[in-house]
Amino acid sequence: MALYVVERDLSSVAPERLRLDQRDVASACVQLRARGKRIRYISSAIVPADGRALDLFGAESPEVVKEAHTAAQVAYSRIVEVLDLTPSFVHRGTSRSRRSLQRAAGASIDEGHAKGATHAMTASRSPELARWLADGQRLFAVCLETLESSERLQARNQTLESENELLRDEVARLRQKVDVLQVDRAEMVAAFNDLAGHVTQVVDHILQKSEDGENSKP
Repeated sequence: MALYVVERDLSSVAPERLRLDQRDVASACVQLRARGKRIRYISSAIVPADGRALDLFGAESPEVVKEAHTAAQVAYSRIVEVLDLTPSFVHRGTSRSRRSLQRAAGASIDEGHAKGATHAMTASRSPELARWLADGQRLFAVCLETLESSERLQARNQTLESENELLRDEVARLRQKVDVLQVDRAEMVAAFNDLAGHVTQVVDHILQKSEDGENSKP
């Protein structure tokens, strides 16, 4: 899959709205994967000074990334393909806290109305907002993994239900066959009893004639 960066304008987006947009885009990616399309929501970053978000996706084409944002109803400025040249020895992990959300929200709103007056405040809060976004990213990764596990379990359940349905049909067919065999057996027993009774009558008749012949001799 190729890598694509989605640029979004956050100048008028509250932090809570940003979190919901990320959730909706992640859900849209899961739905697209369920339909056989290749896409993965990798990470998100923001540029507080410019009020921009940069979201990284792995996808088979930019059209699939666009489709995910359209399904999630999340606006974006542009989608561009990028190359990952990060050296293997560079550690990518970060540890951030989400407790900065409410504090950072006030700074973001003030920046939209008076950017020059609150530039210092925004700069001081940007690490806190970045920490919140990093933790949010990890949380969404866990949610995505949970959704994917749920999809696999649903597919497995559907397979088991299909197998159970086939087994139920086979059991019904075998029961029907047993019923037919039981009827045939009953008919055979009745026919055997009739034959046995007829043979008994014939034997009795022969014995009776034999006795009568012996009695009639001088």
